[in-house]
Amino acid sequence: MDQRQTLPDLYDVDRLYAVARMYYEDGKGQSAIAEAFKVSRPTVSRMLSQARSMGMVQIRVIHPDAEGRSDLADHLRAALQLDEVYLAKGMQPATMGQGMLPPVQRALDDMHLGNGDALVVSSGMALYGIAQMHLSRMDGVKLVPSVGGVSEPEAWHQTNEIVRMLAQTTGSQYSPLFASAVPSKSIYQALQRDESFAEVRRLWSSAKGALVGVGSPTTGRTSLASSIPKDSLTDSIGDVCLHFYNRDGRELSFPGSERTVRIPTKDLSAIPYSTAVAVGEEKSWSIIVAASMRHFRRLVTDEATATRILRALQG
Repeated sequence: MDQRQTLPDLYDVDRLYAVARMYYEDGKGQSAIAEAFKVSRPTVSRMLSQARSMGMVQIRVIHPDAEGRSDLADHLRAALQLDEVYLAKGMQPATMGQGMLPPVQRALDDMHLGNGDALVVSSGMALYGIAQMHLSRMDGVKLVPSVGGVSEPEAWHQTNEIVRMLAQTTGSQYSPLFASAVPSKSIYQALQRDESFAEVRRLWSSAKGALVGVGSPTTGRTSLASSIPKDSLTDSIGDVCLHFYNRDGRELSFPGSERTVRIPTKDLSAIPYSTAVAVGEEKSWSIIVAASMRHFRRLVTDEATATRILRALQG
């Protein structure tokens, strides 16, 4: 700690404000600020970091075309015949950075979830990223995995862990699903008699909301649930909750598909606020086809993906 100022003095709100204004508004360098306040340069750096963490400094990254894109969500909603589209600015990472937080939160707010309502949650990188966001509380809401995923080597395919993380950050409850994506025949048969699985199926059929990812074409994917035979799905343009489909909107079967642990499509399509979260140029047709199959009614994506989807539809 700098010996020329005590810690309370350095982190006084007025002092932090003055330092932040000099740096961000007046364009002063840290060395000049250090000299003005008679502290060391590393101390100035720590003070600026403290000002940001307190919310005193709010940095926004705005796409230069953002002002002209206000109608983009409406165009995409009409083109895909969806109930609602929520857009993040510009191009966002598939791992769900902080730029995706505002549209995800708006989508959840619009579900109006209350005590006892169920929210179906899928696996995948998008949902793994969402589970780590600082979302608003959802007290009394019951989270339920949409697919099996026990013992998956990759964290984003471990659906129980995703719902546990999401429940922890939002104060909600969750019903675990103790099954792999494609269990053996004997385990699958035993699962049908399991009381906890019966509760999961009840929640699937009565859920008010869903947050699901949209998988990209299977042949180009580097990550897939370990029990899914990728080589048998070369025609797959994408998947939602392990329901794989081709470009024509026909669901595909694969070895073990009859015992895959996943929410039935009839339950998925009946969820009033079923919401897909997906970004990336490679997912354009994955999203288009899934929307046409009514696997979701609402979409959270970014402006870059929305623009590519509309171009793809225009041919």
